[in-house]
Amino acid sequence: MRFHVNYRIVNHDAGSASGAVPPTRQRRGRNSWGESLGVSRRASLAALTCVIAAAVVPAAAAPAPKDKLPAKIVGRIAFAGDSIVDNYWEAIARVIDARPCLKSSIELGRFAHNGTGLSRGDKLYWPREVRRIGETFKPDLFVLSIGLNDQQFIVDGNGQRTAWGAPNWIDKYREQILAFLTGAAASKAAVLLVGLPIVRDAKENADLQQKNKMFAEAVAAVGAPRMQYVEPWRLKPSGPDAFASYGPDRRGRTVQIRTSDGQHFTVAGEDLIGAYLYPKIVTAFEQMERPLEAACAEADHRADYVDTGAIAEKKKEP
Repeated sequence: MRFHVNYRIVNHDAGSASGAVPPTRQRRGRNSWGESLGVSRRASLAALTCVIAAAVVPAAAAPAPKDKLPAKIVGRIAFAGDSIVDNYWEAIARVIDARPCLKSSIELGRFAHNGTGLSRGDKLYWPREVRRIGETFKPDLFVLSIGLNDQQFIVDGNGQRTAWGAPNWIDKYREQILAFLTGAAASKAAVLLVGLPIVRDAKENADLQQKNKMFAEAVAAVGAPRMQYVEPWRLKPSGPDAFASYGPDRRGRTVQIRTSDGQHFTVAGEDLIGAYLYPKIVTAFEQMERPLEAACAEADHRADYVDTGAIAEKKKEP
């Protein structure tokens, strides 16, 4: 199956494409001797007549372009949640952008709402919002991450409030997680719920790690066949993880990988996230029997075919 470039990013301004500008014709300098140097008026009129005739004669029709198959989008991926999912969206967008064969097969949807969470349903009720995304964008895969802003009272979809620190706050928050995941699964899309990364503040970090446990439990409770909890990216591959503003980038150089707020990721940090998260996205699509990298395999096959043909032609030369 042939794939054509049709990379689109939803909810993000598309860059303008500029066509090649034809070179400007240079005007010849005027002969200082004027028209008197053997160029008669009759010759001038004849030349002008030729120019006009050439202008009105239609140019030869250019060969018709070969028929092209419509662009084929293999998968739509919706990134939804709070500001941390924007880091994940940026990371995967660059992974795809670096490989032209992927641009033809993946459509990304950016649905992060900064400053939101599962607690303040009066600002944005995510269980309802994620259903709306499923109905309108129709993703094949949701990549979700949420919870950075949820150390506060809860307002559910009916406007009922639960105070922060109340005895039933944790149970109420579990209800919001279940409603959120159920809303995502309603679209029949696969779901990757990515846990919250380690942050600088120790108190906040303890809260986020507790939420990660609740996320994993909620995924198991929903029991959707294509829903998975994904452990967050770790600086240390094994053993207890620890927050660090600086760390090795993909080339092994020590660079800043976390932003000054102690929560989010720099561009270099996003690249580490992309290397970690993209294979999990590929696996999710393989489980749907919709390999994202089919376009890349076809591109490699075409390149091998061209190289083989060039070698064969070279051998024919005397």
